[in-house]
Amino acid sequence: MSTADDGSPGASRGLSDGEVLADPLVMELLDARLVGVLATIEPDGSVHAIPLWYARDEDAIVFATGSGSRKVQNLRRDARATLVLHDSRPGFDVCGASIRGRVELVEGDAATPLVALVHRRYVTAAGAALPALASDDVALVLSPEQAFTWDERSSAAAAVLHETGGALPLEPTSPRERAAGTRFQPGT
Repeated sequence: MSTADDGSPGASRGLSDGEVLADPLVMELLDARLVGVLATIEPDGSVHAIPLWYARDEDAIVFATGSGSRKVQNLRRDARATLVLHDSRPGFDVCGASIRGRVELVEGDAATPLVALVHRRYVTAAGAALPALASDDVALVLSPEQAFTWDERSSAAAAVLHETGGALPLEPTSPRERAAGTRFQPGT
């Protein structure tokens, strides 16, 4: 967590180049098995944001995807991208990072070990053998240039909300009952 000019904890900070992947909060988020959101730029200038699995590989962040995906098409035209990682809990118990950089597309045989690196973080060996993952034939390698982080977990507001039970729970997610044809109802 950063500190303000008066030495008190600060909620956010900017990082650049080598500071990004060396930052303790960024490392914590990258080491956690979370789902990131990768944003690329559409031809009309709007943002295309999609959840993705990721893995750290030395000085980069790697994603696995299919060569026909919209994000690959966008990155072929404009290599800029932003990854948002967060671990948010009720109240002010939130932290995260928005990481900007350029993406290199790795294809063919060179992509295979990078795609496997990502898959190993999220599925078992049996899961990796499923046909659904076979469409991931491209690795996206994000080289961080800048980041903005936030960490309110140690803030006074987070402590008060935790101590008083003043924070409402976030909506949980649960598997939808597809076979039964029922829709997920929040709060159930």
